[in-house]
Amino acid sequence: MKILVLGASGMLGSRLVPFLIDRGHEVLAASRNHANGIQINLQDQAATLAVVRSVSPDVVINLVGMTDVERCESHPKEAWQANVRSAENIASACTETGAHLVHLSTDQVYDSTPACTETNACPGNHYAMTKYAGELAALRAGATVLRTNFFGVSPHATRRSLSDWIFSALKEDRPIQVFEDVRFSPLEMGTLCSVINKVTQYRHSGVFNLGSLEGMSKSDFAFAFAQSLGLSSARFSRVNAHQYDLLRTWRPKNMCMDSSHFEATFNVRLPTLQSEIERSAKDYRAQL
Repeated sequence: MKILVLGASGMLGSRLVPFLIDRGHEVLAASRNHANGIQINLQDQAATLAVVRSVSPDVVINLVGMTDVERCESHPKEAWQANVRSAENIASACTETGAHLVHLSTDQVYDSTPACTETNACPGNHYAMTKYAGELAALRAGATVLRTNFFGVSPHATRRSLSDWIFSALKEDRPIQVFEDVRFSPLEMGTLCSVINKVTQYRHSGVFNLGSLEGMSKSDFAFAFAQSLGLSSARFSRVNAHQYDLLRTWRPKNMCMDSSHFEATFNVRLPTLQSEIERSAKDYRAQL
């Protein structure tokens, strides 16, 4: 297929573009400041339509978003432009050209017990609210909306994943605090790329949770990651998120997603978070 990846220079895009190319797709990489691909201002409706028309892709994958929670809260207009206006323009362009849209969203639209299903979103900060509004815009084009979270070795020069941060602390024998009251169910980036590839083939419309099975707290994640690497976590300490002074904006505590709807619709069995940690640890061992 011909696939246009928007936000290709970001952390996930830097993994996804070569992954899709290796699977035989014709991939066009685009971002606002892409040095080796298509430069596009997604906040400009006419410019967005012009690019999608000229490329004429079968599928558009939208990875674009302003993800800094604190900045979204302090700069709401900027967050709206990045997370909603861009999604509106992309959806309009896909509707006009007939391209199928795969739109990535976030697990931060949730904060539920015991597990989060697609119908009980409850965004509680400006980042989550703009991402939820972006989903609604994408759905107008019949998009596949994927609520997800991910970790793994980042190929990006300046952006690090959660596991990158933990790995750095382990290698440097540096103390870090990890949240015991925040639960999530992310996928390893390689797994996520593989699943996105499958989504581009089947193109079911709607909102889908896309996470690992049997999620855990971020502190349990950090300790399990250290154990999988065979490194000491003696300098890790468990804390509650409300004790962490740098977090000024409200954040959800339980983002463990129920992904059974995705599994049934796309006929896949998603991995457990523990198995994803072990898979990722194999990549990090090469850096020891």
